[in-house]
Amino acid sequence: MSEISYTTGPGDAGEVVVEGPRLPWRTTVRMTGAEAVPVLSVMLSEDGGRIESVIRVDGLEAMRSTAAGASGTTVCVAEPGGAW
Repeated sequence: MSEISYTTGPGDAGEVVVEGPRLPWRTTVRMTGAEAVPVLSVMLSEDGGRIESVIRVDGLEAMRSTAAGASGTTVCVAEPGGAW
């Protein structure tokens, strides 16, 4: 695993980057307001592997993405007003 980044609020100031995280990894972020759009990005190292990323909103799965291979990347965006 190379890097995980996720939003904690609107704008660039609301982004956290975790380099070389220990797996399994999870965090909880509280967001409110119309500009609260959860985004999660995971990039595998050049050694590759397989990763599955999930965003949950109010405990329900809002978005899931899977990647495999060298430098594989997942990006999850939970659109406001989704049907989760």
